Amino acid sequence: MMNTILTEEFISFKELKQKIFRYVCELGREITAQILERYDKELAESRDKKLYRCKGKRKTSIKTVYGEVEYYRNVYRTETEDGQTAHMFLLDQAMQMDKIWLISTNLAEKIAITVTESPYRVTEDIISSTCGQSISAGGVWNMMQRLGEKIDEEEQYAVNQMNTDQTVGEKIIPVLFEEMDGVWLNI
Repeated sequence: MMNTILTEEFISFKELKQKIFRYVCELGREITAQILERYDKELAESRDKKLYRCKGKRKTSIKTVYGEVEYYRNVYRTETEDGQTAHMFLLDQAMQMDKIWLISTNLAEKIAITVTESPYRVTEDIISSTCGQSISAGGVWNMMQRLGEKIDEEEQYAVNQMNTDQTVGEKIIPVLFEEMDGVWLNI
């Protein structure tokens, strides 16, 4: 690609930046896929073969700030503590790949920050033009709904822990103040 950019007729600086951006995003996707597949291979070789039975490779993808990365990873069959059969991906677990659907947390954060300041259609344009990823306004809305559900689950878990006196923490605050309309209230 770099050679084709250099052998072309003169183009505007804007077009040059766009072509270089696309090229760098493509290179980033290829490197990420290679690294993920290599990590997965190392995990497959070093796993406890009695505990995790390999069931083959599955193709997947994750949407990142530089585009959609497609790669293959092994799926393993194991047993849970209660004796149930479960399938899992050691790569996802080892890499702590938190994602919302198939969207990386980094891209989800960028979308969430953008949507707080702009409508969904503007967010669609901003993300599609500044990241190597295209997303529709409906996709932005769906991702925000899923993010809200995930936050709600975490908050419900914290509330349940609080209600059953299972909260984690050691700091005791004797006096707590809350600010309301510029006035500090003693709670």
